[in-house]
Order: sequence, then C-alpha cells, then structure tokens
Amino acid sequence: MNDSTVEYAARCYGTTKSELKPLSGGHYSAVYEFSVDDRTCVLRIAPVEINIDVTKGMIEWVDFLSKHGAPVSKPVLSVNDRLVEFIEEEKNCHFIVAFEKAKGLLAETLSKDRWNDELCQNVGRAVGKMHGLAKGYAPLAYSFKRPDWDTIGNCYNAENLDSSQAIIREKNERILNYLGTLPKDKDCYGLIYCDLHFANLYVDAGDNMVTIFDFDDCSYGWYAMDIAMALFDIAVLYDEPDKEKFATRFMKNYLRGYLTENRIDTFWIKQLPYFLKLLEISVYSQLYKDYDLNDPDSWCGKFMANRKYRIENDVPYMSIDFENILEMA
Repeated sequence: MNDSTVEYAARCYGTTKSELKPLSGGHYSAVYEFSVDDRTCVLRIAPVEINIDVTKGMIEWVDFLSKHGAPVSKPVLSVNDRLVEFIEEEKNCHFIVAFEKAKGLLAETLSKDRWNDELCQNVGRAVGKMHGLAKGYAPLAYSFKRPDWDTIGNCYNAENLDSSQAIIREKNERILNYLGTLPKDKDCYGLIYCDLHFANLYVDAGDNMVTIFDFDDCSYGWYAMDIAMALFDIAVLYDEPDKEKFATRFMKNYLRGYLTENRIDTFWIKQLPYFLKLLEISVYSQLYKDYDLNDPDSWCGKFMANRKYRIENDVPYMSIDFENILEMA
C-alpha cells in the first residue's frame, strides 16, 4: 500500500501518517490506532472486494446498530462527515473507515475460567440485540443491500474441495440442499454478522461487557448461523476432555442472554447441528491443503486433528442436547 494512501487516510480523520500506530490483526487490511478529540480510534484501509455501494451498506449497518444501542465499535465520521471514504490506488479501490476502539481483551485470548455465566450471557445478549434490530432494518438505498451468505466468500462457504475430497463434497451438497428447504421469513432470516468467532469480540475485564467489531462479512442469512458460529469456535479454543460439558454451559447461558433481546424458536436450535457441520466442512476446505502440521496447538492444528475422518464418518461436531437446551436457558 502506498504511503500516499495512508497519508490521505490519516487526513480524512484529522490526523497525520506519523501519528498512526500500526496494529496487527488485519487479514487483508492496513489497521492503525490514532487519537482524535480525546478518543482512541482504529483506522482501517482495505480493498473493495464487492462494490462500493455494498461496502457503504456494511458501515451503514454498523452505524445503525450503534445508534440503537447494540454493543458494537461506533463508527467515526471523517472530516468530510462521511462514514466511509474511498481512494483509487494503482487501479484498485480502497475504502477507509474508522471506529472508536473497543475496551478490553480479545475474547479468544481469555482463559477458560474467565468464561463465567455472566460473560456467556452477555455475548448472547449482544447477538440477540443485533438480530432483534435486524428484523426492523432496511438499507437507506437498495444498492446498499448486503449480499446473501451463499453468494460471497465466508466461513460457511466451502472452497477448494478437489477430487480427493469427493465424500466431503457430497456431504456438503446434502446439507446445502437441506438448508434450501428452510424458511426465510423476517423472524428467522435477516442481516447477520456471519463471522462471529472470538477474534471479533472484545471483553472488558471490569464488567464482562462485550464489543463486536469487524463487520466485513455481514450478509443475509439465518440468525441461527451466528449462534452456531460462537459454539463452533469455543469448541476449538477450549478443546479439553470436558469441552462438551463446558460448551453446554456456554450455550445455555448464551441463549439465556440472547432471549432477553430476541425470540428464537426451538426449531432453529434443532438446526444448529446442520449449521455446525456446514461450518466444519467449510473451514476444513479452507485449511486442509495449507495448515501447519508442525503446530498442533494452534487453532488450525487443534481443529484439523482427525477432522477428515470426523466429517466423512458423520461424527457430530458437538454432542449437545439441542432438543432441550433452550428449555434449560
């Protein structure tokens, strides 16, 4: 990325390139910390991968959530009073956005004992708040409408499954065919986060409150997908002998918090095994060629252990009593 692009981005928010502090964590973005008006903010510069209007739709959605009390990183207006800025660089277009920096630690860095009932409930409450607001949301312009989950790359879409993965491809297709029969009314299908793992959540150690950030993958999908993603990730992060007992407690409390902000029918909780399996296949498809066999303790290493066997032999991703867990919440 050219220095001139970074300089331009800094000027958009009333600061300079020399005052930007580079941050790690951007997979395809340049990310910086800066201060303005006594606020610590995060600046992101990223390529436009879909189109400019859809990118505007993402930031408009986050702004809507923030204004309606959802625990998300609040967007910061540029000096031009815009939520998003754009710049052309070597025939590529980049968007520039800034957010108030969330307090606390990344949820994925927390030790297992930090996940008390209150924190689990707060995560569920945050997601329930987003879903409840999604039911009444419409973009300001139709061109700003975000895509459906199955039309763009994300954690739910399998890719790179070659001929050696024929059994897994067939199982993926069966799940997709089944999901195609599910209803898509406004009470179950709307604008979701679609990548709600614990690297996208900050937790404030003082009060266990959470802040959600990085909405690049937000798209239209079933609300249950966001619920499945949290359960999917926690099963890898805390892959210990009692992980299913731990996951059950997490999910019970997650749903308890979720239900304070949004209603979900038992039918959708019973669909979680399908969404979990779709996630399992999709993440496997993105990793099986390239993950580091010599790092078994990494997220990828823990996830990939016996994964091909488990998928091909229909081993449930999680053995949880989905039939009754909502009643336990």
